Amino acid sequence: MQIGDALAPAMKAKALALARREPRYRWLGGRTHPQSLGWIARSHLLVVSSAMEGGANVIAEAARIGTPVLASRVSGNVGMLGRNYPGCFPLFDEQALARLIEKCFRERNFIGRLKRALAARRKLFAPAAERAALGRVVREAMRRGA
Repeated sequence: MQIGDALAPAMKAKALALARREPRYRWLGGRTHPQSLGWIARSHLLVVSSAMEGGANVIAEAARIGTPVLASRVSGNVGMLGRNYPGCFPLFDEQALARLIEKCFRERNFIGRLKRALAARRKLFAPAAERAALGRVVREAMRRGA
């Protein structure tokens, strides 16, 4: 299942065509934030295949909920998940992503590894921790600008 608005009409056409020929794929389009959180909470796994740094919010939300994540190895995802997070795959490498998905279903302890790795970072995504980090960045920027 895929949630999110199509960024271009061609992307929407591709998603709809894939949904017609692949019964395991559903594209839900854009959803409200509460609806998206509900889907994340009910999911076994979240895939963030971003080429850009747009996955940050959904990674934090999945970590707070406890849903394991597979993510493209781009700097923003790695910064959130950690360099040694076991669920990262090279950007644009669909085969590597497919192998990780298979591993999740073939090796039950792998999902547990993903969950433990996320749980270890969960405190970083708490609202109080995010406010404190933002405060540090602002103070540092002000100190450098002075």
